[in-house]
Amino acid sequence: MTPAVSVVLNCYNHEDYVGEAIESVLAQTFPDFELIVIDNGSTDGSREVMEGFKEERIRLILHDTNESISRRLNEGVAASRGKFVSILYSDDLFLPHKLERQVAMFERLGEDYGVVYAPAIRFHQTTGQRWRENSFALSGDMLPAMLDRFHDGSIDMCSPLIRRECLVRYPFHDDLFADGEMIFFRIAMRWKFHFDPEPVVALREHDTNRGKVVQKNHDMMMDMWDRLERHEDFPRRFASNLRALRARACLNHAWVAMRMNMTDDEWISRQIRLGVRTQPKQLIRPRALAALAFSLVPASGRVRLNAIANRIRPVRETANVVDDY
Repeated sequence: MTPAVSVVLNCYNHEDYVGEAIESVLAQTFPDFELIVIDNGSTDGSREVMEGFKEERIRLILHDTNESISRRLNEGVAASRGKFVSILYSDDLFLPHKLERQVAMFERLGEDYGVVYAPAIRFHQTTGQRWRENSFALSGDMLPAMLDRFHDGSIDMCSPLIRRECLVRYPFHDDLFADGEMIFFRIAMRWKFHFDPEPVVALREHDTNRGKVVQKNHDMMMDMWDRLERHEDFPRRFASNLRALRARACLNHAWVAMRMNMTDDEWISRQIRLGVRTQPKQLIRPRALAALAFSLVPASGRVRLNAIANRIRPVRETANVVDDY
């Protein structure tokens, strides 16, 4: 019998977490799902944990090599049989009502809606601190808001329930490490989104998924936005919005890199120059001015200033990052 929902769970070296992630899917109040668990070449005990689950709704896809997240998620979508797909990373968790709540919402929406999403709860593995992620909190045609308000919120990868046909028409880019949330820009070219204010996932934050990926994620974002603009489905009337987004991203991520004590001053300076050159009026934004001023401080001085600032307001700028899966 064909399930209504296919959950695609990707794992790489998360022996300590993947069992809890699987259990969070099996605990769903909505039973009509299949769980496709992909091991992306783990070298720890992750595979043994997966194989310990004896449940007919689980299908394992085991690999001996580590490839891009994008390639593995495309494999999961290709193997899926459900009308809807939900992505889960192996260190994150579904809340018990996720699938039931989102399938019910899709039943009330038209076929022109491709994504139901919600804010996420993020928690720190070590400190136990919890907070609610910023989210767009918007419904309908989302592309203009995603371009103009990208840094005001986000759509994380695990909260949405997505029509499978969206991921078939707009697959992940196999040649990139991970599209992450960037795939929603492509889906928004054709489908509407619906926002639900009730959190349905808990995202784990730990030392392996923070600042080390800022530079890598930024470079991938810029590449994907270039591809987005070249896509035949991209509305040309939004080209200036995308240009402004590129400029903001360069300056914002240069700021985040410095706040996380990255020492690659050449990369930081290049992003600031590119941001200003792409859209000079970005310099009227307080963060852009702060990034420019902070870049003039020697790296050792930035470390001392960051230590003071973090006692007042710790850095939590982890939106739009991906783990090493």
